[in-house]
Amino acid sequence: MPTCSSETVINQLIFAVYGAQADARQRHVLRQALHGLVRQARAEQLQEMRRDVWRASGMAWLAPDGSGDFVTLPHSPHDGGGHDG
Repeated sequence: MPTCSSETVINQLIFAVYGAQADARQRHVLRQALHGLVRQARAEQLQEMRRDVWRASGMAWLAPDGSGDFVTLPHSPHDGGGHDG
C-alpha cells in the first residue's frame, strides 16, 4: 500500500479546496493551518502512546478526579542500598 507524506496530502487538499485559482496568501494560510493540524495530531498520538506504555508497564493509574487522565505512581525510596545511615 503506497503511503503519502503529510506534505503531499496537504498540497492535494489545498488544490482540492482552491483549485488552480488560489493566490499565494490563500495557499499559505491553508498550508499553515493544515501543518498545525498535523502537529496537533502527532502530539496527541505521542501522548496516547506514552499513556499506553505507562498503563502496560504499571507505572500509572487513573487520576482520582474522574478526568480519565493517568498520573504517575508515587515513588518509594529504594531499600537495600547498602548504606548504613
